[in-house]
Amino acid sequence: MLSVSESVDLQAPADAVWKTLGDFGGAQRYLDVVERCELVHHDGSIERVLHLKGGGSARERLVLSSDDDRALRYTMVESPLPVADYVSTMRVDPLGPQRCRVTWAATFDAHGGSDEEAREAVSGIYRVGLEGLRQLHAAG
Repeated sequence: MLSVSESVDLQAPADAVWKTLGDFGGAQRYLDVVERCELVHHDGSIERVLHLKGGGSARERLVLSSDDDRALRYTMVESPLPVADYVSTMRVDPLGPQRCRVTWAATFDAHGGSDEEAREAVSGIYRVGLEGLRQLHAAG
């Protein structure tokens, strides 16, 4: 099992950042590779379909969302990424009244590529998403 963890410290209140991340259907707000995101109900679960810029899509299933912990966990159902058995957690921790740390982490197996290719694919998306959050919350 492989793992990746990326984090960023933001000059924004934890609750404001959680409002963005806690919206499971709002990934296009901070993840530049997503053109649009739609929520669907499937077998009693909530899933999001990420329609990617340039074509293609990914489907993810919400496993846990906790406003108290400012955390959510999801699994990958379908994806162009070279991974399998993917479980990801996003968390917002306050560092003060106007600062917080966002951590995005996952465990997965490489599938269709090397361990390093899988790690870099996931880590690269996380870095883009965290930078998108930084830009979004710097403006607001």
